[in-house]
Amino acid sequence: MPEAHADDDRPAAPTPEPGAAPVPGPAERPVPASADEAASEGADAPPAVPSEEELVRTATPATVRRAPRYRAFATAGALLGALLGLVLALVLGPDRGTAGTDVGVLPFLDGQNTVRLLAALAGAVLGLLVGAVLALAADRRSTRGRR
Repeated sequence: MPEAHADDDRPAAPTPEPGAAPVPGPAERPVPASADEAASEGADAPPAVPSEEELVRTATPATVRRAPRYRAFATAGALLGALLGLVLALVLGPDRGTAGTDVGVLPFLDGQNTVRLLAALAGAVLGLLVGAVLALAADRRSTRGRR
């Protein structure tokens, strides 16, 4: 009767009875020399290896398509666009003395902060579109020679 390991749910390998012939493991089984021997041994035998001529006759040529990852292009474009929009809002925005005017529901979005947020969002949307267009252009360019 197989015994279970203490750290495992799998049963242990059966131990041969004294005087019985040992059962060969998968690595110790002899490999048949021909397809006829493999057929006579049953379904456990490995399939026959095809010849070089048969492989050449049945093989179909394959091509590797190197398509760009659209999500990566769009994400990179959105992040770069948001950063560019934020930098433009900081550099070009007028510096009005609106500090200390905590008005509204979200006080951190008053005055210049609203302008910065909207510039970053607009830059993100534009960057996303530019990234998607660049991905489409790269995809078209990668398939140009195969048509």
